[in-house]
Amino acid sequence: MRICHVNLAGGFSGGERQTVNLIRELAGRQHQQTLVARPGSRLFDELAGLPGLEFRSCKHFLLGHTAGAWDLIHCHDGKAAYWAYLERRLRKTPYLITRRVDNPLGKGRFTRAAYTAASRVVCLSNAIAQSVLARVASATIAVIPSSFSGFEAVPADVSAIRQRFAGKRLVGQVGRLLEHKGYQVTIAAAQQLAANYPDVMFVFLGEGPDEDWLKQQAGNACNVCFVGHQNNVGSWLAALEVFVFPSLHEGLGSTVLDAMQHGVPVIGARAGGIPDMIEQEKTGLLVAPGDAPDLARAIAGLLDSQPRREALSDNATAQLEAFSPSTIAGRYQDLYTAVCTA
Repeated sequence: MRICHVNLAGGFSGGERQTVNLIRELAGRQHQQTLVARPGSRLFDELAGLPGLEFRSCKHFLLGHTAGAWDLIHCHDGKAAYWAYLERRLRKTPYLITRRVDNPLGKGRFTRAAYTAASRVVCLSNAIAQSVLARVASATIAVIPSSFSGFEAVPADVSAIRQRFAGKRLVGQVGRLLEHKGYQVTIAAAQQLAANYPDVMFVFLGEGPDEDWLKQQAGNACNVCFVGHQNNVGSWLAALEVFVFPSLHEGLGSTVLDAMQHGVPVIGARAGGIPDMIEQEKTGLLVAPGDAPDLARAIAGLLDSQPRREALSDNATAQLEAFSPSTIAGRYQDLYTAVCTA
């Protein structure tokens, strides 16, 4: 099958990591793939040398329509949907859109046309599906979650991280430093726990536009540490006692799956697609969005009970096959076939 992947995002975050995961998996299934991305995109570096993959640069969705002979187009971000819609008009090439966020679709005519003409709109979670249908009731929806990324945990790195915070138990959060990710909620919970849990350190991995504001929220808190962007995310996850993900809204949040893969018990907010990954009191804990006292109680409850932490992580690990890169690629491959044979 000849598949054109389009991702015109300006940066590299969770959606781009998922694009990489899928293209790598499909490469092992003998598909011919093309990736259309912005000039200088990190996607090109991540996928350099992959067999059967052609690269094309495109600055804008209005550009790059001079040639193409694909069986279908897979759109991995919002601007890509417009690019594929134009290809559909030019060459009748079918396309599908992966929608990764649960915020409402734009109300513009171009957006409605692009989502109406798509053969499928793949939503990472049921919350995203509801959001899409609220704007485009005629959209043909499929729900396929993100995969875990399989970040490696290097034992020497894990030991070095624990030595860096010797005598401390680590509670961590990973992702872009944005208000909607709920870091300020974690900071407030850390401040509430500081007196009774002096051996606990909260570590935040990531960078983002709200970093200065979040550091102001933390003030002089001695139990909060911003460690910035880290290339060895798997090692950091493996060093944690508890992983928190208190987003105020979230399409899915695949970092939760990455933490689960490393045997770390997870606490997430009951928001967006997060409950699609966490079954309360079985594979993790869910707390009210924006509720720092609720988050603090949940963290304390896990820190106080190793058997409970182990039970949650064991149950979470048992469900991970459904979120593996291989399983997710297989589901997309089946969808591609259904679209191309319709």
